[in-house]
Amino acid sequence: MDRRRAVAVSGIGAVSVAGLGVTALWDATVGGRVLTGPVTRFDVSGYPTQRAGEVPAQTVAALDAALPHHESLVARYLSAAALEALGQAGIAPRARREKLGVFVGTVMGTRPVLDRAIGPGRLGVSDRTWADPDELLATLCQVVAVNGPVVLFAPGCSAGNIAIAAGAAAVASGEVDVAICGGVDELSLEVFAFFTAMRALAPDTIRPFDAGRRGTMPGEGAGVLVLERPERALARGVEPLARVLATASAADAYSVTQPHPDGSGLIATIHTCLTRAGLGADDVDWVCAHGTGTPANDGVEARAVAKALAGKRRPVLSSIKGQIGHAEGGAAALEAIVAVKALEENRIPGNVTLLEPDPDCAGVDLVPPGGRKTTVDVVLSQAYGFGGGVSTVLLGRNDDA
Repeated sequence: MDRRRAVAVSGIGAVSVAGLGVTALWDATVGGRVLTGPVTRFDVSGYPTQRAGEVPAQTVAALDAALPHHESLVARYLSAAALEALGQAGIAPRARREKLGVFVGTVMGTRPVLDRAIGPGRLGVSDRTWADPDELLATLCQVVAVNGPVVLFAPGCSAGNIAIAAGAAAVASGEVDVAICGGVDELSLEVFAFFTAMRALAPDTIRPFDAGRRGTMPGEGAGVLVLERPERALARGVEPLARVLATASAADAYSVTQPHPDGSGLIATIHTCLTRAGLGADDVDWVCAHGTGTPANDGVEARAVAKALAGKRRPVLSSIKGQIGHAEGGAAALEAIVAVKALEENRIPGNVTLLEPDPDCAGVDLVPPGGRKTTVDVVLSQAYGFGGGVSTVLLGRNDDA
């Protein structure tokens, strides 16, 4: 890797079904907790599945007390995660010393606000709020002094990784000194209708890579990473958490909803990341998988990883969606945060809900439910989006090795 363009992760922040903060997310993940449960925010009694990954009500109440009010939970989730990440990075949110840019990905965006506006007992939501995607970033720009580019992406469920890639490129090129980047989404009634129509919802639990998997389960939350040149963080006395070694994106354009059966898009992004980072297949210690628990995704993903990382050992693979649900625009960013923690803690989360591994996934080493304590120097975090979009982020331990 070209050290002149090195990009470091200096802070991370999260709002998730585990609650407020990265510690809550990591502890729940490595603790093997399954956090999906009954939906309480809106009525899903008419749907075959009534479960999701919902941010706890007490967490929402805490955000309401700490942040300016906004009709969209997305705006509040994102702001809270960004403030946590900046705090860890040692960057005062209102300081104007750095050129700071914002790069955020989402799927549903302001749609949940519209759901509430047009549903029974209309709440009088302003038309401008749900119609203008920039409103999602309004609260963040209130609590953080942003003097660089502000970009919102909507490329499907690879949104978080797309935003991380854009932020890393902006830092590496010198366009910004600091990048706030990540993904966010709010649980939506429309998601239930959409996935129900596709018969893609799990009736009880998401079981990634399991022979009996029956579907995914919606979730929500926000994950934010602060990216900057490592020497900037060190000058403030902050030791970076990890390095962004490479990023890559592709679109196989095979189907509106399904990845290409040969996994060509994912294989291309993995190969590109390894080439850009100057690494080989056996250098990757863990693949933080997209792993939605759907029959259409998991077999394709496992075979693609096995092919792309063919080496002396089987690639090590697990997904955390069985625990926190599929947070859509927030999924890849939350998974990238867990990847950073895995590098810090030398611990790989397990496939917590795995009962019987799918024989179609035999080419990879599926981490058992209890996880694995081992040396973790390099993590590949990958995400699929509808329409064939794939985005991969390669993260490395923060040292010269």
